[in-house]
Amino acid sequence: MATDSCEWALQNERWSLDDVLRMLSCLQSGDFKNAEWCQIKGGAMYPCDVYRLRYDCIRQQRNARGLEIYMKFSVDDAGQFRLVLVSCHGSR
Repeated sequence: MATDSCEWALQNERWSLDDVLRMLSCLQSGDFKNAEWCQIKGGAMYPCDVYRLRYDCIRQQRNARGLEIYMKFSVDDAGQFRLVLVSCHGSR
């Protein structure tokens, strides 16, 4: 988790890292909303993609009537794969 607000949101929603990875695995290209630079803990800036999908948290799958989930993340491939999760929350 790259920001305090992301940690808080995951705790508030009671989502584990496994839950987040399942949501990420459900993303499709049509879920992409925009790209933006985001500041993380320590002040570093990362290029992030923002996605939105409807997700059924009980069945752990996409669902048109599911909760609207927003995810903002960056993937750093400098030597190894690292996911920088900036935001992950239900619609506010």
